[in-house]
Amino acid sequence: MKYNVFILIVSLILFGCKTSQKIIEHKETNQDLINFLFQDYIGEKPSAGFIIVKDGKIKKCQSFGYADLENRILANCETNYRLASVTKQFTAMGILILINQGKLNYETKLTEIISEFPEYGKEITIKNLMTHRSGLQSYTKLYPKDWKKQLIDNDVLNLLIKQDSLLFPANSKFKYSNSGYAVLATIIERVSGKTFKEFLDEEIFEKLGMINSSVYLNDLKIKNRAYGYKLIKNKYENKDQNKWSAIQGDGGIYSSLSDYAKWDKSLYEETLISKNLMSDAFSNWDESGKTNGNGYGFGWQIGEKKGKKYLAHGGSSTGFLNTTLRVPSEKITVAIFTNNGNLGGLKRKALVLASYFSDGKTLMPAEIILGKDIKDNGIENIATKFKEIKSNPDKYDISEESLIGLGFSYFKNEPEKSLKVFELIIAEFPNYFGGYYGLGQYYAYKTEGNNELAIENYKKVVELNPANQKRLVNRSKNMIKKLSE
Repeated sequence: MKYNVFILIVSLILFGCKTSQKIIEHKETNQDLINFLFQDYIGEKPSAGFIIVKDGKIKKCQSFGYADLENRILANCETNYRLASVTKQFTAMGILILINQGKLNYETKLTEIISEFPEYGKEITIKNLMTHRSGLQSYTKLYPKDWKKQLIDNDVLNLLIKQDSLLFPANSKFKYSNSGYAVLATIIERVSGKTFKEFLDEEIFEKLGMINSSVYLNDLKIKNRAYGYKLIKNKYENKDQNKWSAIQGDGGIYSSLSDYAKWDKSLYEETLISKNLMSDAFSNWDESGKTNGNGYGFGWQIGEKKGKKYLAHGGSSTGFLNTTLRVPSEKITVAIFTNNGNLGGLKRKALVLASYFSDGKTLMPAEIILGKDIKDNGIENIATKFKEIKSNPDKYDISEESLIGLGFSYFKNEPEKSLKVFELIIAEFPNYFGGYYGLGQYYAYKTEGNNELAIENYKKVVELNPANQKRLVNRSKNMIKKLSE
């Protein structure tokens, strides 16, 4: 059973205590902190690499582990990773380039470009597709079960053409859509008269000197290629491709950390598009148009915290997990690319690196620095450490979900530490369901004869009935029934 039941979104949180401040403030501990962040990639394992760009200069680029386990090729800053959904930044830029050239506009209808598209798509605009407000159905739900070959973008289009309705009226709500970005790649081809790969090569990669980057083709040899892996029964297996891996527009770009620095530089300039269009890409859009606050732009997730804008996007594909983070006000960017499909938490690691390399001017995630402190100094004084955190509310922020993630990180091998973290969460956040769920799991799986305590905590989860956690509530109900028998 997986115990890491929470997906940690880009919640921007901070941590501070006397011990941890030493970790952050003393530059000589730089590599110690970095090694802690990437400890799961060190050794005979799939790789992770990160790059920090500050004020237009590369401050650090470092890699751990292997790009190719079979051939024992170590990763480096030139290694090409499948970007997965980080690709959406580039697909959206392709559309914006065509808009900049006067060949499209935000309100151009899907059916104006793809005339064979059914009537149900006549109200979908280019802007709706870029902002995930199209209502198109997910191609993963439309894929025929007996289809043996990999899907490509044109297959996605043909599957959508066979449908007769949307999930919801265009622009009425947000729903993340890989189908929409596959359609955008087709639109780029129809309008430019070039393949998606040719267009991005000529209009983005060559102009920016991104010599490692390429759109994936099944028979294309990708230099410096990382292959994707997953840990299955304690052994890393090559899981580089699946039935969705050949789709280009939503996730088909390969690129390196060094190339990503060149991409980041262009986002401060007018090399590819005008500043006005760039501003649009970095803004939230809803049914009323461009707005302030959290949301989604054109290939970017938009977040704001304490007056700073955070631009981010992750990517997940078989064998690969990646994340990118930009804080324009501090001119700092972090990218982390990995070819390990099992390990998450990259968004949090990116925030640690951004904070460290901006001298604390961006937010620092609590659970990672707290975890480092526990590793160095033990967990017995966790309550005292947490009190120190709370004493600095203007500098540090606390996320209950992230603390739960920390608790579950110990669950398999050091459950006594999980217990301490869960007890702390309940003491500090008595109306938060997560601590009770953690204790329910602890007493159900890590002790014997404590069914009553497990049931008591599961009942508390059901009583609190957290929003958007229906699956977890149902799991708690099932555990109550099972343990009561």
